[in-house]
Amino acid sequence: MMKKKTTFGFALACVLVAAAIAFAAGFMISGSKAKKLTQGEIGSVNEQVADVEKVIHDNYLGTINEDDLVKGMCRGYVEGLGDSSVKYLTAAEYANYNKSTAGETIVYKNFGKGIGYIQFLGFEDSTKTSFSNALNDFSGSSLSKVDMLVFDLRNCASGDIEVAAQILDMLLPEGETIAGVDKNGKRTVLYTSDQSEISYDIAVLVNGNTSGPAEIFASTLNAYGKAVIVGTTTAGDCAKTDAIQLKSGDYVLIPNLYYVTKGQQTYSTTGVVPTNVVELSIADQKSYDSGSLELASDPQFLAAVKALGVNDIIMPAGFGSDTDTDKKSSDSDKKSSDSDKSSDSDSDSDSDSSKRSDSDSDAEESSDSDEALDPHWDDDDFWASQQGGGNRDNDGGDGYYDEDGDYVYYDNDDGGYNGGYDDEDWD
Repeated sequence: MMKKKTTFGFALACVLVAAAIAFAAGFMISGSKAKKLTQGEIGSVNEQVADVEKVIHDNYLGTINEDDLVKGMCRGYVEGLGDSSVKYLTAAEYANYNKSTAGETIVYKNFGKGIGYIQFLGFEDSTKTSFSNALNDFSGSSLSKVDMLVFDLRNCASGDIEVAAQILDMLLPEGETIAGVDKNGKRTVLYTSDQSEISYDIAVLVNGNTSGPAEIFASTLNAYGKAVIVGTTTAGDCAKTDAIQLKSGDYVLIPNLYYVTKGQQTYSTTGVVPTNVVELSIADQKSYDSGSLELASDPQFLAAVKALGVNDIIMPAGFGSDTDTDKKSSDSDKKSSDSDKSSDSDSDSDSDSSKRSDSDSDAEESSDSDEALDPHWDDDDFWASQQGGGNRDNDGGDGYYDEDGDYVYYDNDDGGYNGGYDDEDWD
């Protein structure tokens, strides 16, 4: 094979430019801990690059593509920082990187008892519209009125901080929402909220794979006292990344601002520590990772519901699995008024189906008949005899409807108490 000699002067000049970029990047990331190169250190870099160039020029048997060589050297300098958040991208790579993510961005359900569940898959261009559609469906649902929300941000690691800020604007009162601090400590307000505010009690689920805009979203809601955070500590990737274009047309993606929430708090490198730390067991974590852990048996979701003050939620069979009651929202779902109407129709159908499964609705229907009441519901002597924690009625039933129409579980397979009653049931 023929050898093509690359121009050493040209290659070295490109390398030195790349070196300047890389060391500047290192300075921005490390702040005052970084130091500028001395002339002697620059000379040492030049010498090392010259040695590599000579070895390749004198011994390499393959064909040298000068453009690929220079890009490779530039990429190597950036990767030499050892920081995956800094990237060197060619113009073509950047065009692909910068494409907006289309399609499904949230999944949501109405669980009854006033609880609405919204899982964020990312903060993309369509997410704000999808979020608004979810709230509209909640308000028009035939189930109980939603006044509490559970936001599931577990494994949410993509999207645009501006989209997160837009949704925060809908949920927060007037004020600063997200700011940034550079390597010199200069603080800049990036996003604010107006006085328009949708009022909900909110719990946010997070885990170690929650990063970027999702972390800022969760921590800002918490900083305003609008949400309790449940789960495990987040990734700690809370820096603003800019794409700086080079003269060659390529780009260096580099973090240059730490995002901070209200109160100057930043979570870069440390992550957001939940208000209520709830770990999954090894078995539950495996089920969650495989997508088989249903919300009905998800300890983190149930802890979030409890944090909202709902202790007696009874999860109907099948809730939490991928059923027809799941609502998925995307740009394609909302492209025309016809699809809107179809979606509304599906929503009504889903709501009706969910209503038949919801324990509240069952309770209301059953409470209209005296036959639906357990024979012991008004027997004070019977319940007084059971208060010591002994076995309940062993007739094989799961529970009964009390005088308020609430369904009460009192029996499991081995005759033990199965939970679900209120304190007043013992009075």
